[in-house]
Amino acid sequence: MTNRLFQRLAAVLAAGVVLAANGNQLEAASDSPKPSQAPTIGIGHGEEDAHTHLSFGKSIPKEAKIVQVSTHLIVDQASPNGLNFFAIQVNFPNKTWAHGGPQLVKRDGKPFMQANWGGLVNRGGGSKDYKEVDWKNDLLLIQCGVGKPNTVPWEWELHREYILTVRRGKQVHLPAAKVQDVQAPERTMWEWHFTIEPLEKDKSRPTFASLIYNSAESLRSFYLWNESGYGSLSDEQHTRWSQPSYRTEDGSNDVIARDWKRF
Repeated sequence: MTNRLFQRLAAVLAAGVVLAANGNQLEAASDSPKPSQAPTIGIGHGEEDAHTHLSFGKSIPKEAKIVQVSTHLIVDQASPNGLNFFAIQVNFPNKTWAHGGPQLVKRDGKPFMQANWGGLVNRGGGSKDYKEVDWKNDLLLIQCGVGKPNTVPWEWELHREYILTVRRGKQVHLPAAKVQDVQAPERTMWEWHFTIEPLEKDKSRPTFASLIYNSAESLRSFYLWNESGYGSLSDEQHTRWSQPSYRTEDGSNDVIARDWKRF
């Protein structure tokens, strides 16, 4: 009897071990690797690929009406000279774009921290978009600097993690008004909000928030990038970004953009 009891007990214990092992395997399978919001995509000094821009799109359906996009950013290194700009750029289907993020510039010989949220009509990119503006018609598509300038002083820190988010607000009717020294007519536009939010919140680290208007009801695509110039070099900068998450008009859940490439 004793031997039989031991045999039964051994069988039960063995079965328990098998069940536990199977349970661990099932748990491991359900916890298969997923894209993370941790900023692990490096751009800048020390990276094998010197390209400073990231594009996303292969996994995003062409018909998707994106109304929000968000990413995590850590700036590890910036140049002591010129312009340092670390931004998320969103592109609208009405041939306009906007970009926002923290900036570090040299002012009066000292580093000066600020933030930007602004954009223009796409006329081929680069300096063309800034030089060939046509405010009378452009204001029917996009209006920046709502309530304050595009770029304002804002204290942020190297090595600290921030969440950059662009999201659509409500549709608004704008009365005729003088904007950019041009008389703009009545317009119906969408609010597009931008925030830079410290991951670790406290009263000493306020969130940056800004607003633009755009006639487009959704986003077509988005980029992440480092920008240097006016005395700074891209090799003097280094950032870490997370794979962005986006939300569509017909969905309540955030989807992480899995596919990305440098350019």
